[in-house]
Amino acid sequence: MKKKPKWIIIFILLGVVVLAGISWRNYKNYSNNKDKQPVLKVAGDINFPPFEYMDENGVYTGFNVDIIRAISIVSGVDVQFYPMKWEEACEKLKAGEIDLIQGMKYTEDREKYYDFSKGYLQNTQLIFVLSQNDNIDDYEKLSGHRVAVQEGDVAISNLKTLPKVNIVYTKDQEEAFKKLLNGEVDAYIGNSLTGVNYINKLNARNKIKIVDTPLNPTDYAIAVRKGDRKTLNLINKALKEIKDNGTYEITFRKWFGYDINYPKWYVQNVSKIALLIIVIFAIALLAFYEWNDLLKEEVQKQTHKIKETNIALLKKNQQINEEKEFREQILNKMFNGIITINRDGIISFINTAALNMLNLNVDCVMGKNYKQTILKDIFFLDSMEKKNVENEVNISGNKMYINYKINLLNNNDKYNWETIISFRDITEEKLAQEAIRTKDKMQSLGTLLSGIAHEIRNPLTSIKTYAELIPKKYDNPKFREMISIDIPKEIERLNSLINDLLEYSRPRKPFKENINLLESLNEILLLIKDKALKNNVDIKINVGKDIHIFMDKNHLKQVMINLILNSIESMDKKYKVINIYTKIEGKKIVLYVEDNGCGIDEKDMDKIYNPFYTTKANGTGLGLFVIYQLLLENQVSISLQSYKNQGTKFLLEFQNN
Repeated sequence: MKKKPKWIIIFILLGVVVLAGISWRNYKNYSNNKDKQPVLKVAGDINFPPFEYMDENGVYTGFNVDIIRAISIVSGVDVQFYPMKWEEACEKLKAGEIDLIQGMKYTEDREKYYDFSKGYLQNTQLIFVLSQNDNIDDYEKLSGHRVAVQEGDVAISNLKTLPKVNIVYTKDQEEAFKKLLNGEVDAYIGNSLTGVNYINKLNARNKIKIVDTPLNPTDYAIAVRKGDRKTLNLINKALKEIKDNGTYEITFRKWFGYDINYPKWYVQNVSKIALLIIVIFAIALLAFYEWNDLLKEEVQKQTHKIKETNIALLKKNQQINEEKEFREQILNKMFNGIITINRDGIISFINTAALNMLNLNVDCVMGKNYKQTILKDIFFLDSMEKKNVENEVNISGNKMYINYKINLLNNNDKYNWETIISFRDITEEKLAQEAIRTKDKMQSLGTLLSGIAHEIRNPLTSIKTYAELIPKKYDNPKFREMISIDIPKEIERLNSLINDLLEYSRPRKPFKENINLLESLNEILLLIKDKALKNNVDIKINVGKDIHIFMDKNHLKQVMINLILNSIESMDKKYKVINIYTKIEGKKIVLYVEDNGCGIDEKDMDKIYNPFYTTKANGTGLGLFVIYQLLLENQVSISLQSYKNQGTKFLLEFQNN
């Protein structure tokens, strides 16, 4: 009987171990399942408002985007948006590089390549022509005319059946409308809702009209890869849920809560009928009042007019107040700081962003003269410059960089104009640019170190040689004369090289000055000479001695070192040459840096100034970006001419002072 407690303890311990193992296994399964949470890759057109587009702040938005976000919430699946051209999105879905396209018209031809969800919108197309065009009033009349259609649109196959139709393909509907307004095409066929959106956006209500009835009514759905039933079932289930819970209705009203603009002829006919009814009613009413009591009618008529006028004034006043509040709400939601100052110098408005950036209290500035506030030390209103101005300011002990622009509102009215200041905080941009420049400069210094060491070693060798000969030749007068000349010269050479190196590597504020271009180029060549010799590159400089430019000297060094290093690294021919020369063109000095290297592909020309874009195996993609930013700071423009396997020519345009 005494052994029972021991067995009970053993069974309890075993139970604890088993429970601990089960708990550990469940925890691992939970962790693994958590890490495998799916993320759907969603593609859409980059410029198809109001369905999907990039807004002015660079945010991807639209009706389709909101629908997908709602699906993501109710289904618990994360999504990642990939805005791109329409035809590119179609190809990527076929190739399986994305999971779905968030909005696509259903057609039998497209069903061969994709599976479609249940339709969540009835989509139609319209024919848009210029208001003065009376030759096209239905679909058949498109024959013999130029018709714009977005690439990949469902209308293309139907248009091709019409005789003598010249189809003009565009990348998006905005380009199509611009071609229509410019007379490059006679008509445009496109999405109804998007078309109306663009007419409003381009302020072209009186310039464009809609003809014939809506075309191609089809279901608008979400497209997935062919055979991807799992994703399709998830989408259909989520669509039903957002329709049942009212999310779909709210989203639809947000984006399409206004009537489509009817054709001009329809509006005119309805207006005539309404006017006729009003006239008949007025005549009948007048006859009735005449028959009843002329005097009473007149009194009532005048009373009615006064009431109507009073109501109209009240509504107008309410509308003005609502519009004012709405404008202030919009301005307060902006990321930029906005300040308005009236003609007497009184601050009439300052938005939330401006208060936060400048660390101000609204009561300390509103209604006060700006000269009595901190604003007078930040913005220079006397100059009234319309260009962007950068300024370094101190806000509550913190250094900040701001970019601002000053404009006049109602500048045609000399009695009622206001000054508007728009500004933004660019501190992070400035710090990031400076960090990129420093990184690029250090990389260039690393490339040049061997050449610099060689240049330092030469004068040291001369000094060492003289020092070794002193005991033997000190009594020789000619030797003493040479040592008194050559050693100071070599020391000065060393000092100059070290000063140039320190000046180049030391961070400092930009300082523009008149510099001799040839002298600066020779100093730069001294730093880069060894690199050129090792690569068998012949550097030729043809610049006049009297040519001066106005620029930061250190910035010029960094720009030229980067350009020359790029040229050296691009050449793989037997004879390698870099020509540096200038031309005077009117009021400009143009500096050319020309090589006979491999050249630049035409497809890369628009991207070479982008940060971190490079075609080199070990490149950082910072060199040309830094060059562009430095030249921009110094008001120097840069362009290039390049041909594959022939070479590249960079042109730097300086103002001739």
